[in-house]
Amino acid sequence: MFILKRKNLVLGMLVVLLVITGYLNFRYNQNLLNDSEKNGLVTNEDRKPAVTIKDVAKDDNSVSGDSPEQSDSISTTSSMGFFVEYRFDRENKRKEEIDYIKEIVDNPNSEIEMKNEAQAQLLEITNIMEKELTIEGLLKAKGFKDSVVIFNQDYVSVIVEKNELAPEEVAQILDIVKRESGKTAENIKIIPTSQ
Repeated sequence: MFILKRKNLVLGMLVVLLVITGYLNFRYNQNLLNDSEKNGLVTNEDRKPAVTIKDVAKDDNSVSGDSPEQSDSISTTSSMGFFVEYRFDRENKRKEEIDYIKEIVDNPNSEIEMKNEAQAQLLEITNIMEKELTIEGLLKAKGFKDSVVIFNQDYVSVIVEKNELAPEEVAQILDIVKRESGKTAENIKIIPTSQ
């Protein structure tokens, strides 16, 4: 009986940590979205990135008189929109997945093996969320404007807001991701955004 209560206590604590992590991730994404809206990077209407000069140039070859600074700032808008939109989508999908798993755990008709598997999945999701936030925060602390970390079964993808990465920057990213994810360098994919 004591072991069962202890397991329930640990599971309850993990669910609380999952909720806290989800809330913090949501607040972080909301702050990014709000900052982007204030800077005119994301529209309130559809929360999609603003049109870049390059997009307009593809549609109409008559773009002229724009300075390189304007072009760079508008191109940055599209990559900022990607990061904000991706985090928003990731948060929504995770919430749906967690709600589905909680239904299994909370259902009194679920088999014990099924509940145990669902609890293990909740733990795994929480662990992945924590690693993603940690890696993204460490990359920001190292001077990278923005990044998104995507955990897959066999590898980790890191999308960094930068056109090109110097070898020392790649080494920094690899070091952080290897340390925090436990993956080897062969299983880490680093992708700079292209504008």
